Amino acid sequence: MAKNAVANAEKASSKPKSARKAKPAAAIEVALRVDDDVIRERAYGIWLAEGRPHGRDLAHWRRACQELLAAQ
Repeated sequence: MAKNAVANAEKASSKPKSARKAKPAAAIEVALRVDDDVIRERAYGIWLAEGRPHGRDLAHWRRACQELLAAQ
């Protein structure tokens, strides 16, 4: 029964199946990489400022994201 419900939900969707699973356009992928580069650079700066501690990479990444979003 669950398989039928999923199949019916896919048929009822207004978007064609190929559109739902489409990959982002090349320009979007480039923009995302640029953002990752900016975040990476900021996280690296935070890491340096904190004295290069080990095991804090995720915290530095999150802090960099928050700082960059707040600056927008």
